[in-house]
Amino acid sequence: MTIGIIGAGNMGGTVLKAIAEKTAYPVLVYDLDPAKADAYKAFDRVQFVPSVAACATGAQLLFICVKPIHIDALMKEINDLGLSSDTIVVSIAAGVKVARFTEILGEVPVVRTMPNLPAMVGEGFTGIYFHNMEDASYNAQKKEIQGLFDLLGKTRVYPTEQYIDKMIAVTSSSPAYVCLFIEAMADGAVRLGFSREDAYLMAEQAVLGTAKYLRDGNVHPAVMKDRVCSPAGTTIEAVVALEEMGLRSSVLEAMEKCDRITRG
Repeated sequence: MTIGIIGAGNMGGTVLKAIAEKTAYPVLVYDLDPAKADAYKAFDRVQFVPSVAACATGAQLLFICVKPIHIDALMKEINDLGLSSDTIVVSIAAGVKVARFTEILGEVPVVRTMPNLPAMVGEGFTGIYFHNMEDASYNAQKKEIQGLFDLLGKTRVYPTEQYIDKMIAVTSSSPAYVCLFIEAMADGAVRLGFSREDAYLMAEQAVLGTAKYLRDGNVHPAVMKDRVCSPAGTTIEAVVALEEMGLRSSVLEAMEKCDRITRG
């Protein structure tokens, strides 16, 4: 199977790097910036091609990694080329529904995915929805596609496209929520007298280590919270203060607002 990737920007480049380093698939890549090819010269199986046509017509699995505003024009260009019936289109474009592809390309197999920023360090979460791939003949390809996104972190396949839309509030936007929390913790550490450098390091390690402990140990967050909170201790007082200030309700309302905007 030859993989085509159109767009080697931040997320497209992340997908490309993972495939190049961790698989044996041949990869065709097209990007408007030819300088991006320099980073992949060591990979014999990665070939930067000079046009959309060379990428789209030579791939059985075609990743669309361009900004959403460019999707329609790109799909019209690909449609004019006459996309092979064996080609599966894989989109990582946030907020772009399957219909944007099928209205131009026809009812081709489309995989809509939602990776997030932590994928760039191999700790992302990708939601996957397979459209027009219900037939059992696609089972092996679906497994291969999920395997490619497993290279970027964790994955889940969802039965309807609605889940992918709702993921924006959960996974795509959540790095911003976590960064606000880290900043607040770091400010608190500086207030206590620590250097800014140490403050950020401590806050980042707290988030990273806690998440790893929960995930790798299959520990429920409430269980870990209870372990840390000693009776009449300092941590339970801090937790009470966070509850009184509405930490949970603020997060819930923020995610609900994000989802409302996503749904229009």
